[in-house]
Amino acid sequence: MERKGQNEIVGFVMIVVIVVIIGLFLLVLYLRQEPVKTESKNVENFLKASLSYTTECKVDIEPLNMQNLIQRCYNEGYCGENESCVVLNETFSEILEQTWRLENKKERYYSLDIYYQEGNETKDSILFIEKGNCTGSISGAEEFFRHGQGDIFLRLEICYI
Repeated sequence: MERKGQNEIVGFVMIVVIVVIIGLFLLVLYLRQEPVKTESKNVENFLKASLSYTTECKVDIEPLNMQNLIQRCYNEGYCGENESCVVLNETFSEILEQTWRLENKKERYYSLDIYYQEGNETKDSILFIEKGNCTGSISGAEEFFRHGQGDIFLRLEICYI
């Protein structure tokens, strides 16, 4: 009689272990899924408006807009005594922080990538800013403008819960 009870307990423990292993496997699969990416008019409008934003970078007393500052950064220019890429990083970081505050909101992550590309050549990175962690769906947009023989692209992604 005791032997039959032990067999039942061992069988029950094996079933529990198998269920736990299957549960962990499903959890890992769920956590590894790529977030769903969608295009966003709000993000697109933000990128368009940010290119016209007047920065504190002045060349010959005239302040540059963000588009001109990006071009100046790519060409390794200066804003007075400061490197234009440093000014670009500070300015865009401030704009992103003011616009997409991550505390107590449904937005939990943003990523801004600015790069130059000529044809299908490899990308020349100009600026990359990232903040937060993404565990939900991604909404984003891309904007570009001509520069020399290629284009400068701005890609912004916002992650929601």
